[in-house]
Amino acid sequence: MEKMFEEMGAYIDAHRQEMVDKLVAFANLEGHFTERENVMKARTWFQKELEAEGFICRFREVAPDRCGIMIADLGTDRPGKPILFSGHCDTVHMTGSFGGPDPTHVEDGKIYGPGVLDMKGGLIIALYAVKALNAIGYKEHPIKFIVVGEEESDHVGNDGDKILTEESKGALCCFNMETGKLQNAICTQKKSQFTYYLTVDGVGGHAGNDFLKGRNAINEAVFKIEEIIKLTDLSQGTTVTTAVIKGGGHTSGIADHCEVVFDIRVTNEKEAERTLKAMYEIAGKTFIEGTTTKLDYYRAKLLPLQETEESVKLFDLLNKVAVEEGFETFEKLHLGGASDAGNIAAAGLPVVDNCGIRGEYAHNLKEYGVIESLYDRAKIFAGAVVKIEEM
Repeated sequence: MEKMFEEMGAYIDAHRQEMVDKLVAFANLEGHFTERENVMKARTWFQKELEAEGFICRFREVAPDRCGIMIADLGTDRPGKPILFSGHCDTVHMTGSFGGPDPTHVEDGKIYGPGVLDMKGGLIIALYAVKALNAIGYKEHPIKFIVVGEEESDHVGNDGDKILTEESKGALCCFNMETGKLQNAICTQKKSQFTYYLTVDGVGGHAGNDFLKGRNAINEAVFKIEEIIKLTDLSQGTTVTTAVIKGGGHTSGIADHCEVVFDIRVTNEKEAERTLKAMYEIAGKTFIEGTTTKLDYYRAKLLPLQETEESVKLFDLLNKVAVEEGFETFEKLHLGGASDAGNIAAAGLPVVDNCGIRGEYAHNLKEYGVIESLYDRAKIFAGAVVKIEEM
């Protein structure tokens, strides 16, 4: 076992510059999730890299205007359940946002550019973990990649979330190669997100002359906001944020209309049901007679990732391998954001998330990744695959 670790580490060390070059080329293939053709170019580039390692690729389409999901299988005749690596090749930035063609660059041990952190760096780590495994002749478990083309859209208007769950069934475990945090950490729990739209209509008028006749929509909304923010329950990981308020139009007027947007994050379905029921109960109350309220909501199609006994075992295995290979151990994170990890875990397998290149400023033009973590994490994840039976 020790010899295999040494050989895999030596392979990755011998291909350090190649890893950086590949990430530069991959990131320069920009593609916001609405730019189907551009995302397709990035996916095709990665497809060729996987096929060069022996993967057989197939595709699941999700919508005519979106790049679908690529499924890549290696060693389907091997014993045991498949080990999954997952990620996405679309970005939150429109092509050209970083200042023209080929914007990715390396400086002082960091790589800057569109998607280097979120999350093409993670896919390069997974690719080279597999290359290292191939280099030692690993044949124990099938390896499967799920590469999504529109994760940043939350799969709105399509069944990408359901396809992820379907394609993950029967796997042993999954490493979701999402955005790595700058601190050395792996995520075992994430939340699901609801957006609630509260609309209040009242009776407008002059603030001086019509004070008793008017029915202030803003005041009604404020009463409701006071009730809604009490739904926060930090012991359950539930947070309620008043995100947007729009109302009124004149400094001496009584507002006849007010709109409020709330962001609610939950870690489990019980809390999702509790907050949903409470939101409609509060919206149904009338604090100021003569006002009416409407409530709508949208739920992101990224399910919560819940920490389980099995996912903790997978996390512990990563730390065991890290120690054995001379790296620092990972912190364990619970995060408020969402990703495809929850939809994969819904298939009944342990998933750890945020396994990608370490860095900062995801969803920001300052986005960067720490190059050294490409090599470290490729070694650790390759080692985890070799020792997966110890999970």
